Amino acid sequence: MQLLGYNQPFVAHAGETVEVKVSTTLPGFTAEAVRVGGETTSAEPQVVSGSYPGRQQEIRSGSYLAAPLDGVLLAAGHSVQFWFFPTLLTGRRTLMAGFGPGGGWEVAVDADRRLSAALLSADGDVRGAVSAGPAITERRWYFAAVSWDAGGAVTLAIAPRDPRHLDANTDAVPVSLGPLDLGGPCPSATRVTVGAAVPDDRPVRCFDGKIDSPRLFAAPLSAGQLAALAADAPAARVGRLRHEWLLGPEAVQPPHRVRDAGPGRSDGVLINMPGLGVTGRNWTPATESFNAAPHEYQAAHFHSDDLSDAGWETSLRFTVPAEWHSGVYGIRLRGADENGQHEDVVPLIVSATGKSPGDRPAVAVVLPTFSYLAYANEHASWERPIKSSVEGLDASLISELDRYMARHRLLSLYDLHTDGSGTFLSSWRRPVLNMRPGYNMPLVAGPHQFSADMELLAWLDSRGVDYDVITDDDLHSRGLAAVEPYQVVLTGSHPEYTSTQMLDGLDAYLAGGGRLMYLGGNGFYWVTTALAGDPWAIEVRRGMAGSRVWESPAGEWHQTMTGEHGGIWRHRGRAPQLLTGVGYTAQGFDKSLDYDLRIGPDDERAGWILDGIAPDAPLGGAGSVLGGPAGFEIDRADPAQGTPPNTVIVASAQAFSDAYQGAVEDVTTADSLQGGSVSELVRSDVVFFETPAAGAVFSVGSIAWCGALRDPDSGAETPVGRLTWNVLARFADPPPFAGADGGEKAVDR
Repeated sequence: MQLLGYNQPFVAHAGETVEVKVSTTLPGFTAEAVRVGGETTSAEPQVVSGSYPGRQQEIRSGSYLAAPLDGVLLAAGHSVQFWFFPTLLTGRRTLMAGFGPGGGWEVAVDADRRLSAALLSADGDVRGAVSAGPAITERRWYFAAVSWDAGGAVTLAIAPRDPRHLDANTDAVPVSLGPLDLGGPCPSATRVTVGAAVPDDRPVRCFDGKIDSPRLFAAPLSAGQLAALAADAPAARVGRLRHEWLLGPEAVQPPHRVRDAGPGRSDGVLINMPGLGVTGRNWTPATESFNAAPHEYQAAHFHSDDLSDAGWETSLRFTVPAEWHSGVYGIRLRGADENGQHEDVVPLIVSATGKSPGDRPAVAVVLPTFSYLAYANEHASWERPIKSSVEGLDASLISELDRYMARHRLLSLYDLHTDGSGTFLSSWRRPVLNMRPGYNMPLVAGPHQFSADMELLAWLDSRGVDYDVITDDDLHSRGLAAVEPYQVVLTGSHPEYTSTQMLDGLDAYLAGGGRLMYLGGNGFYWVTTALAGDPWAIEVRRGMAGSRVWESPAGEWHQTMTGEHGGIWRHRGRAPQLLTGVGYTAQGFDKSLDYDLRIGPDDERAGWILDGIAPDAPLGGAGSVLGGPAGFEIDRADPAQGTPPNTVIVASAQAFSDAYQGAVEDVTTADSLQGGSVSELVRSDVVFFETPAAGAVFSVGSIAWCGALRDPDSGAETPVGRLTWNVLARFADPPPFAGADGGEKAVDR
């Protein structure tokens, strides 16, 4: 990857400043703003045209806590104490470290899996390390403490801790080992880090696992003091406590400050967003959430591959001009070397939110940016493919973009951390390489998420539709106000990740007579939260159900950002059928099917949808996602889950192969009858219904639908496109629909 970049922010509005971060091995590159859609054309007015010097910028992964220290105080001897829960032990891994101008000190798990203390050179190299005590095992809590005296002698103390037997935990008495000779006095430190050693802002020897309540004392600790701490006596009573950093869930909000509860009052900052709201050393199975017992959740789960902010320097910046119509833009970067030309198009969504009401068209497309972020840099589907997809996965479809994501541990919410734990935080402040025009997902050999939604925008452009583009970010931040001005709102192909604010906004929109076209599949599925005021990062706890690639550990089912229960919306009483009439039912990766019409053109309520459609022919025939309009992930109508009783099933696709397996939340007792060839639940339903406020909903129940609006080869509109146009034209027409109760209720929009 000789040339790549990312923007801050990813979603912008007129008048906002956008910073473009570029890394390249080339001596220089050119940049140009382009409009992305059916074609990539130069944006007018042009705002970034020019040449820029190149520089290579590192991806520095690894989360940690950093806090300033009083170096003079610590020079006379000090102690550190904490609990830790390793989840992956490979090589030497730093638990806590201090740095000053002349070097520093470190407490770690050494390569021999024993507790270790060491002195550090000014550049962070280990010297004079000693290790002692019992071998440490993964996924068990340990009490640890290390004391330095003024002459440099060090004492280590360690004890395993079993939270299931706290009252009779005889092995909680620490084993003290020392004094040991490090070969010199401990340097004064002006900064402490937890979870990694960080010389010159470069995290090294990053720890994978949890660390709970790191403390620093202004004196060596005696055997009696260590025993008291191991028994969870209040640290302040032990004596000479200077700092105690509480890693509670509140630090998830920017500026990610960790409160110092000690008299030193030196708050720390979390870098690269380690997992918070995780069970600590004193968690008990009777507790399900940090809401109920915050003191049992004073730990952070650090990962060597956490990356919330790549921290690249800005290569160029510009202000979004008011003349740009809302839509998808890109910063096209180009450069050359002896191997030829290199190019990257860094996407930027310009949202219409903020326009005056008189400037708005009737139609808005809500691009599912939360779902884009959930899938950002996803590579699990080809690294760890579902068994039914292995034979169909063509390795030649795995691009250099895909391999770069995997090689640099750029993780989506579908990927696992190196220690095997699920990734539940995702951020825009890093390269997101599967968000590029024309990107094809190896699993389906076709467009997905961003690139699939570009096909929707290209179809709208081919039809000459005047539309605004807004985003999940806008809907989350502004709720109803983001969509209320529009006669009709269209979704993208896969709006899977949804916040409470987004659902509330859409519910209110429909309650006010709005018209919703859900043009995707597996939508409105996962409970999602975002940072207040600036949704540049999202969080998803998978819980214990739903079609998931990993499962939340016991006691970690709640969203740190808000405290609400995670998992799927169906289990929160907000099944997708309540909003759109259809909800997720199955997924498969072999092929997409055509639909069979379930109504005729003479249908009293919905026959107009079939204008220009052959009533006796299958609906489909082509598509960029597995070859047709019904596939990949599909939805069904289901009155038991909330499909309104007045719903018309316009078309349905069945006869899927057994590569399509029913959703696990529908399986109460496994009976081997969940495949498409035997389960009547494995189907994709296209539905229409009117709402009580004289609005309407049209839902297609398939991710593949937007890829079938036009023929992938000729670009000609398909019957799927014509049917979608029929609905859009009627939904954009002001006359009200008959209300769900049979009456007409005119609503001013």
